[in-house]
Amino acid sequence: MVSRIEPDRYADTGFAVKDTPPEINRRLFDAMMRKPPAERLMMSLDMMATARELVMQGIRLEAGEVSVIELQRRAFQRLHGVPCPW
Repeated sequence: MVSRIEPDRYADTGFAVKDTPPEINRRLFDAMMRKPPAERLMMSLDMMATARELVMQGIRLEAGEVSVIELQRRAFQRLHGVPCPW
């Protein structure tokens, strides 16, 4: 079941960039909530994939050639802020 988010709950509390006026935040929120849930899910998955790729590229620039396992460990630590447990 998908929960409903009340627009007034996030309109003035950082749903968007802090320097965005509350009315614009409200419009952005309303526009996002008009999209079908499947489209919002796909947008979030695309953003997550982009963030992951940016992290991976940053690690490659810093560390050079590392094994896939080491790359995954470093990415885990960078994304979660704690050492990878494996």
